[in-house]
Amino acid sequence: MTVSGPKNTPNLPSGGTYRSAEYTAGPTEGIVVDLSEFADRLMNYDDISSDLNEEQERRIVDYVKSMVDMSYFKIRKRYDHWKEADRAHDVYVPPNATDFREKAVIADTRAIADTVLTYLMAALGGRNPMFQLEGLNRKSRKSSLILERVLHQQMRRTAGEARLAQLLLDSTRYGFAPTKIVWDAKTNQNQMINFDPRRCFPDPRVNWGDWDNMQYIVFSDYVSFNSLVYSGLYPKLKKFPALRHKISPPRNAWNAHHWHKEEGRGLNIDPAQPLQRERFDHAYFTLGDARVIDEAWVRLSGHEINIPSIDQIFLCITILDENVVIRMQLNPYGRQFPVVIGGLYQDQHKTYGQSLYDLILPMHDIATYLLRSRIDNVSAALNNLIFADPTQVSIPDLIDRNPWGIVRTMAGTKPGDGVFIAQVPDVTRGHFGDIAAMSELKQRVSAASDAQQGMPTSDGIRTATEIQRLTQLGSQRLGVLARIMSATTIRPMVRMMVANIQDSLAMEGSIKIDQQNMPNQLSGLVDDGYLDYDVSKDLQGDIDYLVIDGTLPIEPTRNAETWMNMLQIMSQTGLNMEYNAGQIAEEAIRAMGITDLDRFRISQDQMKEQGPSPSQQMQLMEKMRGASVAPQENVQREVERGNLIPLSEARRQG
Repeated sequence: MTVSGPKNTPNLPSGGTYRSAEYTAGPTEGIVVDLSEFADRLMNYDDISSDLNEEQERRIVDYVKSMVDMSYFKIRKRYDHWKEADRAHDVYVPPNATDFREKAVIADTRAIADTVLTYLMAALGGRNPMFQLEGLNRKSRKSSLILERVLHQQMRRTAGEARLAQLLLDSTRYGFAPTKIVWDAKTNQNQMINFDPRRCFPDPRVNWGDWDNMQYIVFSDYVSFNSLVYSGLYPKLKKFPALRHKISPPRNAWNAHHWHKEEGRGLNIDPAQPLQRERFDHAYFTLGDARVIDEAWVRLSGHEINIPSIDQIFLCITILDENVVIRMQLNPYGRQFPVVIGGLYQDQHKTYGQSLYDLILPMHDIATYLLRSRIDNVSAALNNLIFADPTQVSIPDLIDRNPWGIVRTMAGTKPGDGVFIAQVPDVTRGHFGDIAAMSELKQRVSAASDAQQGMPTSDGIRTATEIQRLTQLGSQRLGVLARIMSATTIRPMVRMMVANIQDSLAMEGSIKIDQQNMPNQLSGLVDDGYLDYDVSKDLQGDIDYLVIDGTLPIEPTRNAETWMNMLQIMSQTGLNMEYNAGQIAEEAIRAMGITDLDRFRISQDQMKEQGPSPSQQMQLMEKMRGASVAPQENVQREVERGNLIPLSEARRQG
């Protein structure tokens, strides 16, 4: 018996051909746009936007729009929730609110979020230098020490702390914090650019954290035409002055360009709103509407641009007003997109990360409802229903009554006759306790306890030891979040910054060195408080970011106490003869807040005139005394270290 397969199974041709013989692929199938004529110029990082023909430009615009649409129809499902998070974070009250109940909003949600943000900011950016680097080999050690200080200098010059704080705020509030890391050739330094999550459109086909597998990411923004020209990124705008005037497609034809943020209280303004022309009808100038740009960072195969000789190509494409390609060139940052995406809670099985507000908004809404119902109950009690007999009581007097008013009654009517006041029961008496319970639940979820917020504990007075212990336990939970963010967000961000400095920084420069935090490896390179460097040799090497452990930097007061305890222990054990106690004492003084200790130091000329300082004399005497009374084993140890020479050997050398 012969067993045959399914009757409908197609007969696939043998060999390397996948499709059936009846199908023949067209010569342009799968080609997004034919850029074969620009192959050499693309490889030379030239901007080819000015040389595109109408068909090429149309296909590129359509392709970018398709990428934006794919992402928008996925990520827009988060917009309503982000609006709720904005309202809770801003303690938002609608501008048309008239009733007191509408103005009642629970505010401790914002306090909890600020506490988490404060911890993350201190843990991730509270060190000096801000980001710790390490050389992955011996040759890169010195380069890493110099580079981390160059990076620290750039972060201070560009308000990097504020940019980092915005990244952490978006991570806390939205769970999605897109941030561009680009090199500014005008200022010769890195720039962090925070983007509104509603204007960022990543590839939705990858899960959270799998950013290396994204095919694209698109940033949308609204700017003036003059700003575009001043950036220097779009030479096409100078070549074609007519682009100053908007080429009008249907306004906001792309769904992604619709306004999705709340404008109440004037905190947000839609930049896409057209100007009132009647107010700017001057013949000699025009301000012009905001121009929308879509900056796409995309990875294409060589076949998709009809250059099959290359495997894949990373491009930067910018679209003006949904219509014109004003930039198209090879990605200047190599085979990676210059963007990091921050998130508070990492879950690689989700498309988008979870935020803190995802966890605490339900409890926030319940607490707000309880507060408003309490107001309703009190309002009803203050405005009780009154039943009155118009034959016994003057109704106008009851309606227009005030605390000092008079209510007229008919002759012979006793006070209270003809009037019945309906009593409203206080059914919301326990709501403040319920609100406190909701607040406690939010604190448990976020690890932002009363102690973390600097508030007295709600369960009564505790000892300092108990409070410190509880704070440490809460910090451990927040420390885990900080450690993960350090590894998944800060690390790739710093790597990009380091690569930009190594590739693009001017060949020579200098940085001011903080004497308090200067490692010994750099002490010999500092002249008059400054360190000169050459990028070609001093900043190169295999360098990586040192992931933090998630804990907060040591407080200055605690640090000073540590140094003082060290001096005491060394004095008691005799270790002060083996270490420089003076330098340790200086560190203790600096930890107390005295940062300008060097201005009190005796100069070299003064030391020559005055002789050894008292501390130097004491140190010399301690060494001499220690050598004279040292036990035999200590003497032998010092001989082995080379600090002492036996008398017999000294005589031979003499």
